[in-house]
Amino acid sequence: PADKPADTPADKPAKKTGATAPPATTDHAKAKATPEKQRTNRLSGETSPYLLLHAHNPVDWFPWGPEALEKARKEGKMIFLSIGYSSCYWCHVMERESFSDPEIARFMNEHFVNIKIDREERPDIDDIYMTALGIYVTQTGGGTGWPLSMFLTPDTRPVAGGTYFPPRDQPNRPPGFLGVLKAMHKLWTEDKKSAEDNATVLTKALRQSLRRRLVLASAELDTELVGASVASLINSHDTRHGGIGFNRSRADRPKFPTPPKLELLAHIARLEKDSKDEDKPATAVLDHTLLAIANGGIHDQVGGGFHRYSTDRRWHVPHFEKMLYDNAQLAGLYVDAFARTGQPAFRAVAEGVFTYVLRDMTDPDGPFFSAQDAETDAIEGKYYVWSGDEIDMLLGADAKLFRRLFGVVDEPEFEHGNVLYRAVPLEQSIVDTGQTARVAQMHQKLLATRIKRKPPLLDDKVLTSWNGLMIRSLADGGRVLKKPEYTRAATRAAEFLIAKLRDNSKGHLLRTYRQGQSKLHAYLVDYAFLAEGLLALHQATGDEKWLTEARKLTDEQISLYWDKTRHGFYFTSHNHEELLARTQNGFDSVLPSGNSTSVRNLVRLAKRTGDAKYRTYAQQTLEAFAPQMREHQQRGGMGMSHMALALAEFLAK
Repeated sequence: PADKPADTPADKPAKKTGATAPPATTDHAKAKATPEKQRTNRLSGETSPYLLLHAHNPVDWFPWGPEALEKARKEGKMIFLSIGYSSCYWCHVMERESFSDPEIARFMNEHFVNIKIDREERPDIDDIYMTALGIYVTQTGGGTGWPLSMFLTPDTRPVAGGTYFPPRDQPNRPPGFLGVLKAMHKLWTEDKKSAEDNATVLTKALRQSLRRRLVLASAELDTELVGASVASLINSHDTRHGGIGFNRSRADRPKFPTPPKLELLAHIARLEKDSKDEDKPATAVLDHTLLAIANGGIHDQVGGGFHRYSTDRRWHVPHFEKMLYDNAQLAGLYVDAFARTGQPAFRAVAEGVFTYVLRDMTDPDGPFFSAQDAETDAIEGKYYVWSGDEIDMLLGADAKLFRRLFGVVDEPEFEHGNVLYRAVPLEQSIVDTGQTARVAQMHQKLLATRIKRKPPLLDDKVLTSWNGLMIRSLADGGRVLKKPEYTRAATRAAEFLIAKLRDNSKGHLLRTYRQGQSKLHAYLVDYAFLAEGLLALHQATGDEKWLTEARKLTDEQISLYWDKTRHGFYFTSHNHEELLARTQNGFDSVLPSGNSTSVRNLVRLAKRTGDAKYRTYAQQTLEAFAPQMREHQQRGGMGMSHMALALAEFLAK
């Protein structure tokens, strides 16, 4: 689904242990400092840090746009489309190995029109071609993920694709990229009919896949749909190590926190709190999971905040990138859990996330940055891990206690050092207030040392949708935790987005901002997530201006994205550029869908404004997706849990 990082580890983290690559670049446009790489390509005029990392490649990269597409049509060349993002480890490896290679670049420049995309800027394009790759690999074998490497006809139809390719053929590795390029060029020049036929079949399947089917089934909105969603989440609980979506037959798969699914459990847990029934299954699953994640290495025990996912079942060794959207959603869940339970561990974790975001991920003007990379000097996790000797030297007499509390050993499981985790669970140790104060001082010492290290790359672009999520969590945190500084931070960010991320001609919302430049049409999630943040600010402050702004945004969203025929919202606006397909999605993964979030916003607006039209739009959206939701549940799927939450809130009195 568009704007949704995959539920599977797309950038091949399995190779993280032992894999090294040429030295990492760390400073966007200044990354290529050697004389032979002083040349720049068309990406040098972009604002995306990910695109700027490729601005000095010998590849003649184009950003997606009329110039590149017209060149491909005019010259009759295949398009090589490469899609990635700044915190994708194997995207960086391919940039260093293949896109910096003069021989490979020469072949690319001579025979292809080469387009590079930041998937976080263009989730619409990413969604289309990731879906195409998924269809393609069902026939050819292989996997999906990033970097996404697709070969297109000059009119942008997909022919073939893959993910990461090593530069040249090697034993026991995927095909070499240079060989793949030569094979695709040969196909296009010597057997164009086969390439065109493949593009026709693939495009037809792609459009069918992305178009929401009209399911001839009941669209009745009832609590049964909610109950079935909740039951599937509870039944997928890892009873030993926490987490949902767990499959015992594939117990060693990486684990994601998946906050949108946990949000449904949080809603049910609030209802269970008021229930006289002693059996509270949603509460048990949710609290076990939140505490397990908080105690794991996926939680940055020194600096606060969360890494993207765990490579193991125990949440111990993460994939080390940090994403704003994860931290925003998880902070909100811990705030909600504290409000429900009063458990100090939940409060401590939430405050740690907010401290991290305000310290490391906040622009001086107020909005929030997107991500921090996983690697430093091509070594994943190097910035975050510790040797036993370092701990002993830095903490002295406190080192013995710290080792016991955080699982520090002399020969750690992770090859680059100790990933700190709570060997003594936080919910147990936090009751000792004296020890908790000592640990806080130890963390400050370690943090002071860590910030002197070479940091991972910071993706400092501002994305409207992810900022909306953070505004919501900070507003809720300020209200529940009685922390006015959180509310102020949410207010500053909201004011910035409303003022700066607007189209000058029509005043419509824009997608991204960096270094004084706002650009790209907003997507459904930008409107929906920002409106959700503004509604949280209204609840936190009582200031009617936030309700007014949320209402304005939602009205604009309805005019730009509403499907008048089938109901529900499109992912792209009515005035968006025409692509191969126009998506309309109700599924969530690590981000909630724009449609489910919109329903929740509409329900709140109807209650707070008294305007019944918002409830009508909410109902029509739910009715549009209910048959798909029912069918998905019958197949055992959990991908519409957030839509179930929206339905639960719609049905609540």
